[in-house]
Formats: sequence, structure tokens, C-alpha cells
Amino acid sequence: MLSSMTRVVKAKYAFVALVCLAVASGCFWRTYPDQLRTHTDLLVAFARKARDLVATGRFTAESLPELTYPLERATAYAAEGRRHASSPPASLIAFETLVARYRAFVDLVDETRRSRRGDDAAAVLAEPLAALEAAARDVGVALDAERAGGAGSAPR
Repeated sequence: MLSSMTRVVKAKYAFVALVCLAVASGCFWRTYPDQLRTHTDLLVAFARKARDLVATGRFTAESLPELTYPLERATAYAAEGRRHASSPPASLIAFETLVARYRAFVDLVDETRRSRRGDDAAAVLAEPLAALEAAARDVGVALDAERAGGAGSAPR
């Protein structure tokens, strides 16, 4: 009698574990839109701040981690999204483009801070910043389309 009761308890624990695993895998996509928008907004905000600090000559080598940390977190989030999706949604692909542009922008900021100041520095960073901002808008457009149930929508 005890062994059959043990099998029932084990089966219940196995079922609970399976349900928890199923729920946990769905949690990523439940919070995905808000987290993706947050990462996107932060990358744009830090890029704008970097442009302003370089233009005023206040961006130093010690300031660089302030730009690279959001890049590391955004890169990790994109990789996590890839792991959770058999086919990545359009918003994730757009976000990966944004992350690539931000990475290139950080490199340019580091180079520019050593050689230019003022309007000259701002001019060098203007076009790459505009491209980064356009990529951020693309992320928002893709998220809005996914929320509306359009093609390339995020898994549920």
C-alpha cells in the first residue's frame, strides 16, 4: 500500500514540476514587450547622454562603462530572446539591429572623445545617433504590430 501511495505522490510532484516549467517558459514572453521597450529607451538615452558629454568635453575613459553596461545587458536580453523563440519575432530582430548600432556608436564615442570637442564632436556623432534612434523606432513599430497580432508576432 505504501509503494502505490509513493508512486501517486511522485506522479503529483512530476506533474507540478511540468506545470511549473510550462508556466516559467511563458513568463519571458509575458514581460517581453515592456522589457524590450525599457532596453530600447535606455540605449537611446545613454547614446544621447554620451553625445552631449563628448560635445562638452566631459566624457572620459572612466565614463565608458556607463555606456558598455547597458550594451552588455541588452546583448544578454537579445540572446535570451533567441533562446526562447524557435523563430524570432520581428521586434527581436529589430532590437538586434539597434544593439549592433549602439555597439558601433559606443566605439565611435570612444574614438571621438579623444580627438574632437564641441560642435565638431556633435557633428561626427549626429548621423550615427540618428540611425540608432531610427532603429529604436523600428523596435517600437514591430512591438506595436505584434501587439496588434500582425505578422512576426512574439510567441505567447
